[in-house]
Amino acid sequence: MQSELPPMMSIAFLHPVVDDLLRRGTGQDALARQLGVKETELFDASVLVPANSVYAFLAWATTTAGERLLCARMGERMATGGWAPILPLLSSCASVGEFFQKFSLMASEQGRAVSYRLEVEGHTAIWRLIRASGASKDAAYADAVAVGFFIGILKRAAGVFWAPDDVTLVLPDETLVPSDLIAATSVLAGEQGMVIRFPSTHISLPMPKVASQPDLPNLRVSPAQDTSLANQVTKLIESRISDPDLKIDDIAGRLGFPTWKLQTLLKQTGLSFVAMRNEVRRNIALLKVSSTDEPIAKIAEKLGYKDSSTFSRAYKTWTGETPRDRRRRN
Repeated sequence: MQSELPPMMSIAFLHPVVDDLLRRGTGQDALARQLGVKETELFDASVLVPANSVYAFLAWATTTAGERLLCARMGERMATGGWAPILPLLSSCASVGEFFQKFSLMASEQGRAVSYRLEVEGHTAIWRLIRASGASKDAAYADAVAVGFFIGILKRAAGVFWAPDDVTLVLPDETLVPSDLIAATSVLAGEQGMVIRFPSTHISLPMPKVASQPDLPNLRVSPAQDTSLANQVTKLIESRISDPDLKIDDIAGRLGFPTWKLQTLLKQTGLSFVAMRNEVRRNIALLKVSSTDEPIAKIAEKLGYKDSSTFSRAYKTWTGETPRDRRRRN
């Protein structure tokens, strides 16, 4: 069943683009609405977004900014240290080859959306970006980000030894890449994904230094995230549990599924939306009632109950006592 799940990406991937649009005056509400998340989740690296939603967001951002080359320019900025989740990796690797290998390993552990492979054929190194099947045509915008990022690193590492004629780039849409980043004569249109061919001697070049950027948000992608269906649904329920009208349709839409398919996949594992929502409510309620002084009515509201009496009845079903009885006993 895991193969049926849509590839996911951490929202942290989009942080430079989100930051740029905020600086241009785009509201957080518009950004969150476009991604289908809450405003408070825009800078939460634990939030996973369907890969196709990320690609659609990049296409929308390009149109909103009115700059065809926005994604490639964002990639260049990320290569100089403007990408918070990758900053530690950029700073710690000694060589370009070490960075590519560690980046490949990190990408393989995140959401199944992309994988990277470094190959060496004599004097030529090949860096491949491979996207999961089912990626939309808007993935070309994410490929442009990758071009700006990796070409930016190679170009800065090579310095005066950078020779555009020794580099070949293959990607879906060459119009998304500026000619000052890589000459048009070195760019070929190809299939989905990205391939960079460059001199293998560049692999041993020292990683270029990145500038200190203290205003970056504290975003860190965990080494490996649980992308199982149960975990994805649980996280989405947790982030929206205060909504009294939360339905399975909302969760299915966020995952890119029709409602019937999500119901079927959950049933195959012995789960249901209602049971999972109740479990989330129960876990939060047990913690808040026993470990905080928060008013019962406020807890009920945060858990999506329309009144405290309904919450109290649910709590008694779970524990055999009401929230007030529990607090008096404490």
